Amino acid sequence: MLHDDYRELGARVAEALPPLAIQAMFLPPPFTDDTRDDCFGFLFLDDGSAGPFYVSLGDTLAALHSRYPDGQFPGVSTATLLEGFISDNHAERALALGAFNALSQGLMRRAGYRPPPASRDAEPGAGDIIGMVGFFGRLARPWSERGVRVKVLEMAPERVAPLPGVSLATDAAELAGCDRVICTSSTLVNGTLDDIIAAVGDPGKIELVGPSGSGLPDVPLERGVRSVGGMYFDDAKALQAALASTGQWGKAGQKYVLDRNNYPLVDALIRKL
Repeated sequence: MLHDDYRELGARVAEALPPLAIQAMFLPPPFTDDTRDDCFGFLFLDDGSAGPFYVSLGDTLAALHSRYPDGQFPGVSTATLLEGFISDNHAERALALGAFNALSQGLMRRAGYRPPPASRDAEPGAGDIIGMVGFFGRLARPWSERGVRVKVLEMAPERVAPLPGVSLATDAAELAGCDRVICTSSTLVNGTLDDIIAAVGDPGKIELVGPSGSGLPDVPLERGVRSVGGMYFDDAKALQAALASTGQWGKAGQKYVLDRNNYPLVDALIRKL
């Protein structure tokens, strides 16, 4: 199972690293409008590692605000948070992913591995069919203008802009005929990645993207997923300052894309410790 694999990998990383305490958590303000942009929380460890995680699923954000009103975790360890992977609660799963991502970034830093900056793939052209799990407007709009057909599987279909060539899929199986499938990393929170892989049929078409994918990509890559995109944060203080001032944190990190050609797998990173 997806979440069992993430919990096991996270526990292995935590055991390989020196003890790391949870410093704080950042959460965006509560909201009630489901059509607003995707929102992310951040978990910070005392070594400067930061782990983003998706908070826009259901009542995840409200539940985290209620449970941790001051963003502090007295006496709670990363190992405890990782157990949230096997919970049925989205808030606990999201926080487990934040802990996993923060531990992953700590391991990459200590092992001297810096993820390579994301580079632009060959852009799709007229007649190409691109699947999306989650609506990525910044991609869909220019693709639509070039005659690319886009099929979108979206839990909140009202978020999908009416664009030429963009259609809604009601079932993941409709993405099987697509040339590529851009998949949101929020599927790591709700546990639907395995279902998406089974429905698409060819995991090599799937590109997992988004800040929630900012942890070690071993689990999706082992399932045959083509690549996993995330963000690397060199300076936690700069990230915290950006979150506290404007909430615009994109420039505080660097986007990357990992695949089997540029990522050495967790065994190699641990050996470098």
